[in-house]
Amino acid sequence: MLTISFPEKSTTEIRFIAKNVYKNFLRTIVEVIYFPIMSYREIKKLLICTNAHLIKDFYTAGKGIVLMSAHLGNWELAALIFSKIYPISVIVANQANQFVNKIINDIRTQKDYKTINKDNMNIKTILKCLKKNEILAILSDQDAGQNGVFVPFFGRLASTPKGAAYFAITAKCPIIIALSTRQKNGTIKVEFTEVPMPNTGNKETDIKIINSFYSKKLEEAVRKNPEQWFWFHRKWNTRPTISKKLTS
Repeated sequence: MLTISFPEKSTTEIRFIAKNVYKNFLRTIVEVIYFPIMSYREIKKLLICTNAHLIKDFYTAGKGIVLMSAHLGNWELAALIFSKIYPISVIVANQANQFVNKIINDIRTQKDYKTINKDNMNIKTILKCLKKNEILAILSDQDAGQNGVFVPFFGRLASTPKGAAYFAITAKCPIIIALSTRQKNGTIKVEFTEVPMPNTGNKETDIKIINSFYSKKLEEAVRKNPEQWFWFHRKWNTRPTISKKLTS
């Protein structure tokens, strides 16, 4: 995937990026394990935010917020910090390894931010959270199968989850993209970007527009720090089906 995504890079550069992808992932795991023994003050010092006023302004408006995030930098750290300031629920998936799954969920619970398992989530409950002015965080960068919306990502169509856009449109609340990247001094920078809300009159079209904007911003961030994105999850695994009308 790296070679296809970065055709302009040499084999040496690709291998360097791949090596550092593993390093970043292992570092993230170690940091998550150490969360329980770190104080809020210690963790807060690690986080730098750009455009944090967007969260404050929309939260003050009382409409609820949908955060579209990604497996970039240290996403767990960013969620942890904001759970200490705002009521936030993070939609999570079960890990394949049950032991790892339990460790991560126990750490999340200890640090007091709520999680919603995507396999058991109730749409009414999620919309209720937003109407109560809570923040709903969704990692929207994984392959969503044939149920996703196909939008460009690194020059190829990729299936992207509809959830974040659907919830925001239905609840009539804003969407903010939150992407974290590691800095050379050891801090984590989280950049917030407001998503322009379309109003075409067609929900599916609006969802595609939102996801296209998200994918563009994510690609820009990944191009700057390719070693910090979670390349393991086969983003392009699902391919668009060709309509029978087009083949007849």
